[in-house]
Amino acid sequence: MHKKNPWPSTMALAAPLLAALLPAAAAAQESRQIEEIVVTAQKRAQSFGDVGIAVSAFTGDDVRDLGLEQMKDVAAQTPNLKINDTLANSIPNVSIRGVGLNDYAANNNPAAGIYVDEVYLVSPAMLTFQLLDIERIEVLKGPQGTLYGRNTTGGTVNFVSSKPTEAFESGITVDYGRYDHFAAEGFVSGALGDGVAGRLAVQTVQRGDGYQTNRLTGESIGEIDRTSWRGLLSWQASESVSVLLNVHGGRDESDVSLVKIDNPFSAEDDGDDDPYRSGASLDPRMDIETKGVALTVDWDLSDALTLTSVTGYEDFSRLHVEDRDATSLIQLDGFFDNDIEQFSQELRLTYVGSEVVIIGGLFYGEDEIDTRDRFDASDLLPLLGLTGVDSLGNEYVQKTQSAAAFVHAEWQFSDDWRLTTGLRYTDEQKDFEDAFTYLVAGGVETRLFPAVSNDYDSEDVSGRIGIDFVGIDDTLIYASVSRGFKSGGFQGQLTFNPADLQAFDDETLWAYEIGAKSRLADGTVQLNGAVFFYDYSDLQFYGGLFDSPVGTLFGIANVGDAEITGAEVELWWRPAVGLDVRLGAGLLDTEVTESVVAGVAEGSDLPNAPELNLNAMIRYEWGLTDGLRADAVLATSYQDDVTFDIVRSPAEAEEDGYWLTDARVGVLAADGRWSVHAWVKNLADERYRSQVLFSSVGFGESYGPPRTYGVSFSVAF
Repeated sequence: MHKKNPWPSTMALAAPLLAALLPAAAAAQESRQIEEIVVTAQKRAQSFGDVGIAVSAFTGDDVRDLGLEQMKDVAAQTPNLKINDTLANSIPNVSIRGVGLNDYAANNNPAAGIYVDEVYLVSPAMLTFQLLDIERIEVLKGPQGTLYGRNTTGGTVNFVSSKPTEAFESGITVDYGRYDHFAAEGFVSGALGDGVAGRLAVQTVQRGDGYQTNRLTGESIGEIDRTSWRGLLSWQASESVSVLLNVHGGRDESDVSLVKIDNPFSAEDDGDDDPYRSGASLDPRMDIETKGVALTVDWDLSDALTLTSVTGYEDFSRLHVEDRDATSLIQLDGFFDNDIEQFSQELRLTYVGSEVVIIGGLFYGEDEIDTRDRFDASDLLPLLGLTGVDSLGNEYVQKTQSAAAFVHAEWQFSDDWRLTTGLRYTDEQKDFEDAFTYLVAGGVETRLFPAVSNDYDSEDVSGRIGIDFVGIDDTLIYASVSRGFKSGGFQGQLTFNPADLQAFDDETLWAYEIGAKSRLADGTVQLNGAVFFYDYSDLQFYGGLFDSPVGTLFGIANVGDAEITGAEVELWWRPAVGLDVRLGAGLLDTEVTESVVAGVAEGSDLPNAPELNLNAMIRYEWGLTDGLRADAVLATSYQDDVTFDIVRSPAEAEEDGYWLTDARVGVLAADGRWSVHAWVKNLADERYRSQVLFSSVGFGESYGPPRTYGVSFSVAF
């Protein structure tokens, strides 16, 4: 790995392109003003520039132009957002401004609340969903404990689906690319009767070849077989009552990515420096099935008062199979089996007056997570003193009930000043039942200790107070103090000591932030910036914290306290009609200020928190003929040095900074009826590690995909 200077690369990409495009762009369209973005960050439709929260927003067009396929892709164009898969290509870890939880267990909630159409997803195992027919994505930074509640010390990411339309619309997009990649997405939308409209969207992603090679069999690894669908039905029951039914599901039977490892117990991988070649003595695969339903009802009680009900149910199952030792031996072959069922109900009453806005509500949620993990290790355990043992694993059932009451208020107490306050009381109970570790010898399963059952109750009050100044035209300056919390719980990993299954405590975070949003140059520039300081207490930390007969085991504990100082800036500039330039930068300075866990040194940086990250996107559209247009998109991002694990600060878990660049160019009908594009991802064919996870057989490294390319065809009817 080698250190790279980000700034010359940025200039090399941006400056010549801007110089070439500016003259041609001026005659392309009619307006240079940037369109207004509407967000629902505060549970009601507002202009982006009126919300005193740091928000990064993406429209459905942005999703298309950037080629965003899954949630983790959003991070590349969002300052101070990092999303990486924790376990091969599953279990995303969402880290916002350095706050995240790098845990591969299914029972511990992310530090950022992930919402799809206002329904909170309780487990990181549920976050590998495809981006299907998206209207908008909103990334809310900083604690969002007032309106969003559960486990939002880092922030919140909202995914909003496209809604049914009264007018008939339909379309289909087909992609074909390298590694026999094929993807198709289609939708149909329109009126079904008086006051009733529907929308159906379906997507399938198939890849017949992989960019990895199993050196034991010569077979390629990386095949994808993933399908998802969503049906929406809207009903205008009366002038004051509207109903939206959302039914959705999907199936993923793709390969599980190989890990690259320097196995100290085997010489099979010695001298093999190809990051995309490794070993697997089994068939690495996943089998994920999800289905759910959400019902949203809005009842306008008056012109100013609306009652909203959001009911959600999700059913999720997952089998993940991988070879963690990366050899022909059976040293650490993992089988992760999860079943998750969740239900949630939220009621909100929203009053919007001329000077005062009040949102009050109640929330109730319950979920059950059933897990059985197994590690086949008949060639490793005898070396560690467990002679005759073939496998070991753990099993548990976790049940959670969460109830909350919240109120949010905005008061425009003068022409130039607005006060925002909010409080949320949360009562959460977790029951950790029938938890045990088992050994398998000669086909006979034996429990290492009697089943453990523990419970954990948490009560907390989150809050926020903010002041907004709007006395400058097209500018919002805001300052806020907020408190977020993430409830305690139980580690879901293998342990030899039942004492490790005692609950860990809540973590809390006080956030102090000053920011500004400004629309400049007659609406052709949108500039947003923020600086912040976090006081982070009892932070929940995942890592190799526990010793055992088979070496260091992973788990969660409250490691101590930390501080985070940072800043971010985003610029959207339309220098000429048809030309859009978006730039972003994030800075982070993180430090563990007090550690109560051996191996985590005070003064350490937090994991997954690069000091510098940059992003840029340039999009240009111009006319070719009266009925034909062309467009081009160049998107690039830079991540500074990052560490994946700070327990004992292993050098193997540090990754140097790197750039990733994508491009897209094509022609399209002037009326938007069809388009043809060529695209490339990872243009420079950068080799980079997206995750490093320590285990009993060494550091398992996951590499990001190499250069891929293809063509895309879209048609609308």
